[in-house]
Amino acid sequence: MNRELASITDNPIVAGTLDMPRVFSQAHAVGASMALAMDGIAVSMAQAAALAERRLDRLVNPLVSGLPPFLAEIGGTRSGFMIAQYTAASLVAQNRRIAAPASLDGGVTSGLQEDHLCHATPAALKALEIIENSARILGIELLAATQAYDLQATELSSAPYTESLRNRVRAVLPIYRDDRPLANDMTFAFRMISDGAPPPLPGTIAQVDGTARPCRLRLSRGYARNAPTRRLP
Repeated sequence: MNRELASITDNPIVAGTLDMPRVFSQAHAVGASMALAMDGIAVSMAQAAALAERRLDRLVNPLVSGLPPFLAEIGGTRSGFMIAQYTAASLVAQNRRIAAPASLDGGVTSGLQEDHLCHATPAALKALEIIENSARILGIELLAATQAYDLQATELSSAPYTESLRNRVRAVLPIYRDDRPLANDMTFAFRMISDGAPPPLPGTIAQVDGTARPCRLRLSRGYARNAPTRRLP
């Protein structure tokens, strides 16, 4: 992608000198490699988001989760995360509609004079939309998973990385008791995923001031903005 962005896309290319100009006819303006890359990202993210929504469904469905229906603290009289799962399912459907490859939309115009077009710009724009939708879906799943952990009948230990994510959510948002709209909670989770950096995985190596050192799982409120660049071993 970087090579494509730095390439010459004029058609024709005029090179050489004033005395000896050289003209090259080419069609780099099509941008096929960019369109194919963006379409691949769009489909991959739509698939990942669809899997997240299916995991969310397993959390809110009392027939398979063993938890209160829809993760409501008091089942039967409160809706819990029911509408939140509707939102995730709606975003998955929207992703599915716009994930069709834009790179296949080229048509012949101007009496066969125009080049074949791969629509790289529309492919990139809809990839960005799918990425945003997917981040919102993952945010809803994160909230539901945190709620599910807190509603367990018994106190079960969790992995350090899982616990760090839960603590990061609970440092801002209390357990949901149908006592407030979920919109602000979902916005927080979306921002946490889209704007911040995830806690480092155990055993990864962080590059801090050019020095490699093991990452720790301790988090602070300013972690998202000051997260070090991570390099997997």
